[in-house]
Amino acid sequence: MTQQMRALGVDEAPMPLKFLLSICYAAFVKGDVSKIEVDASVSVEASQLYPEVRYTTVDEFLNQFV
Repeated sequence: MTQQMRALGVDEAPMPLKFLLSICYAAFVKGDVSKIEVDASVSVEASQLYPEVRYTTVDEFLNQFV
């Protein structure tokens, strides 16, 4: 267990919470979910797979809050 996990209180937490804190630590602190590399030769843009779906860009989504 790393020092950062101890600081989050993972080792003292009860089991259901310990599991959740461990997953959150891996995802948000270590960034495990963002280290995935996609092979460009076999990947396809989602808008090419589903052309009938209108996708919302990040800018369009954030404009509703301005």
